[in-house]
Amino acid sequence: MMGNIFNKVFITHYIDDKRKKLFEEIDKLEITESTNIVDLKTRLNRIYRIEPLKLNDVIPTTPIETTRNRKNEWGDSYVQKIYEINISIAFDGDKNLFDCYPSTSTAVYLDKNKNVTINSNNFISAKIILEDLDSKKYESEVSILKGELSTNIPTLNTEITPWNNSVETLINQSLEQRKGLVSKKIDFMTSIGLKVNPKSDSYMIPSPIAKKTIPIPVSEITKDVKREIIPILQEEVYNDIKEVLYNVGKAIERKPSIYINKHEEDLRDIFLLFLETRYESTSGLGEAFNKKGKTDILLKYSKDNTNLFVAECKFWKGQKHFLDGITQLLGYLTHRDSKTALMIFINQKEATLIKETLKTEISTHPNYKRFIKETYDTSFSYEFSLPEDTLKIIQIEVMLYHLPKI
Repeated sequence: MMGNIFNKVFITHYIDDKRKKLFEEIDKLEITESTNIVDLKTRLNRIYRIEPLKLNDVIPTTPIETTRNRKNEWGDSYVQKIYEINISIAFDGDKNLFDCYPSTSTAVYLDKNKNVTINSNNFISAKIILEDLDSKKYESEVSILKGELSTNIPTLNTEITPWNNSVETLINQSLEQRKGLVSKKIDFMTSIGLKVNPKSDSYMIPSPIAKKTIPIPVSEITKDVKREIIPILQEEVYNDIKEVLYNVGKAIERKPSIYINKHEEDLRDIFLLFLETRYESTSGLGEAFNKKGKTDILLKYSKDNTNLFVAECKFWKGQKHFLDGITQLLGYLTHRDSKTALMIFINQKEATLIKETLKTEISTHPNYKRFIKETYDTSFSYEFSLPEDTLKIIQIEVMLYHLPKI
């Protein structure tokens, strides 16, 4: 299969991969009577349903006057004046469908001069070049581009329908089977004398960490040194928090009425609302004092007020401001903190360029240790050290949200 889009994977293979990942995730679940099955079904359906593609309205920018080098029919070079118009086309649905081709498809070759980019936050950017400011020519170029982008969409949307119609039933059946298997496993463990945690699926459970103690002289009157139990953020919870922040931000990006003319504090409160209603035994705070100043988001273990998760929100104002934001975030942390996030709101148009700049410049921070992984298309995991405790490693998730001014 040739072409620029709709050319990487059969839609049937993409659906098969969804099915495989769904089964793999369910097979890892420890479902008990305390599991919130309704929320679990909703989450799985949201992740594994394939949203159909739909192109929306085109938003153009102001024409830019520029020039390009051309050759006439005799091979002589000359400079031609042109107008460049950058356009954005928002779309609904699964971005990955642009990589798929259905059972019957048409090859699509996009004009390289149009610099078409299908972005992760559900919009397509492109460039329209006009030799003069002719509205009919502009409309024609836009119509051609939208036609190319839409070529295989109807067929793809038709071929994902059976999967979408069956995924809810498949989830219900698989969860019931898994619940039965877990119940059988618990019965077996009980019968052989193993203790079973009845809340094995709960998100927030304080994990005991033994403090290192200074050796003391051994004597008959020496008492055992008590060990302090410190609630910490487990890895699965940290991953879940990142997923919540990513999905909430993705939803906000699609609704300009939510973020237009909003400040950092306004956006922070939206994220905080989702976090503090998701977890038991925690309390969420905004603008909370922690060590050297006020951090934007702070989750605490409500039973003893211990910090579990710290995050800072910033608008992108250049690489220096970004690096200063990391320093500021690290300044809020103590040796008990281990997992945190820096949430960057980008209100400029060149989000991809900013992302690449950020990925390059972050390694210049004096406390930078290493890149861990790309968690999502616009979310990256890094390790840093604390400024006042260089042996203490902190994991920072840098999360980008594109909230352009309209």
